[in-house]
Amino acid sequence: MSPAIGLFGGTFDPIHNGHLRSAFEVHHALGLSHTYLLPNAIPPHKTGPAIATEHRLAMVELAVAPYPELSVDPRELARPAPSYTVDTLEALRAEHPDTPLCFIIGMDSLLNLPRWHLPQRILELAHLVVCHRPGYRLASDAPVQSWLSRYRCEDPAQLHRQPAGLIHCLEATQLDIASTALRAQMRQGIAPHFLLPPQVVAYIERHGLYGVSHGGTGAKPV
Repeated sequence: MSPAIGLFGGTFDPIHNGHLRSAFEVHHALGLSHTYLLPNAIPPHKTGPAIATEHRLAMVELAVAPYPELSVDPRELARPAPSYTVDTLEALRAEHPDTPLCFIIGMDSLLNLPRWHLPQRILELAHLVVCHRPGYRLASDAPVQSWLSRYRCEDPAQLHRQPAGLIHCLEATQLDIASTALRAQMRQGIAPHFLLPPQVVAYIERHGLYGVSHGGTGAKPV
């Protein structure tokens, strides 16, 4: 069986250091062969992105460029319809029939798993790797507990032995950064230094995105 690969989806509007840290940490903790970031075009559970697709894609490409273990898969951006995870995983499974696929999510996404589009099919196509804060305990009456009782995997090595079907919870560093808050701060003239990769900050300033004046924020860092 081929080595497992990681898949990390998101709107990335904009991509920030919290996204990168999660992808990087999971990649190395699980010994994945490669990890792909999957920017969403039209997420079904959120309002549309604040800026154009080409800018979000360019920022993700700039953000991952220094890290050879990370790269961008832009397939969802070419889709005119909402980006359902199951559709992306169907395409990836057809391309990698014998490769374990590890779809990386946060604990907030796991809590909503029963309400995802075709959640059972998602687990037939990939493993779910759930990042959570050290010491976090899921409530015993959470609806997703039934899924965990059936599919939870404590041994990460098992993710490499079968192509799909397991849920692995991984304690990971959680940087308290939210794209929504970042966008609001930039509109208020607060520069996003130290929250975004410097090359992404430079791109935002160069293109005048998120209300940042063209050519520079002219504002104090967060």
